[in-house]
Amino acid sequence: MKLSFIIVTYKRGDFLQKCLDSIYQQENLPHHYEIVIVDNGGDAAIIPPSDSSIQFRLERTPSNLGAAGGRNYGIALATGEILIFIDDDAVWHRADDVSRILSLMDAYPKCGAVAMHSLDPTTHQPIMTEFPHPDKQYLLGVTAPTEVPYFYAYGNALRADVLKITGGYPERFSIYAEELDLSLRIIEAGYRIIYDPQLAVYHHRSNLGRPVQGDHFWRVNTLNKARVAWRLLPMPYPLTTMAAWSLRTLYKTKKPGIVWSVWRKLWNERQLLRQERKPIRRETVRYLKSIGARLLY
Repeated sequence: MKLSFIIVTYKRGDFLQKCLDSIYQQENLPHHYEIVIVDNGGDAAIIPPSDSSIQFRLERTPSNLGAAGGRNYGIALATGEILIFIDDDAVWHRADDVSRILSLMDAYPKCGAVAMHSLDPTTHQPIMTEFPHPDKQYLLGVTAPTEVPYFYAYGNALRADVLKITGGYPERFSIYAEELDLSLRIIEAGYRIIYDPQLAVYHHRSNLGRPVQGDHFWRVNTLNKARVAWRLLPMPYPLTTMAAWSLRTLYKTKKPGIVWSVWRKLWNERQLLRQERKPIRRETVRYLKSIGARLLY
């Protein structure tokens, strides 16, 4: 099968149905494709498609596996060559978005992942914080497909064969920075992440079911950024990442205890991080710098 959609959902039934409807409205899709919905410990109630050519699969997990675990669960179930992920609170921008993704994958054999941007459903303007590049203004001005250092999970496409090489998302992360970890492994494997400025989703950014907010957000985000650096980046980047994100978290929260909790967690994980550590090659570092990646933090 050419194409699989994977949607991980948790207690967002109304949003999920709108997401599915936007898939059904896509044009020029393969005659047969599948939609895999991972109900991540919730109670999704949806209307299956009336089109019998769409293979529809709703799988309920016994407990909430987290964002990373839920996506890996969907990857294991999917049979497509191209796996398209869209958040349950997002809808496609245009009716040709998915066909454009497939054309892009065909045109770039070394494209391991396709990235896109998101739009605010009310203002129809780009959500600047969700551009897949450290230099948001640069990406705002891009007019043709271009290589970027990472993708976001609200909408992306991955080659199934590439995931067999890299492995899936780091499930210990649960949420935040898990896409960065996988992005680095895709690039280290010799593939590229292509951003197409014509591709977008409307992202509602619902907080329903989100376990991480406020101070907890800063703790988890800082922890996972440090985990990525210790797992995949050569020295001195793990040290600079820890320092920079610790200072940022301290500035944002004014709570030293949050920073200390991150450092304690990393210390307790030191043996595991040592086992997981596979720094990317210097060649990969040079490539990332050439496309504007931010490695110091």
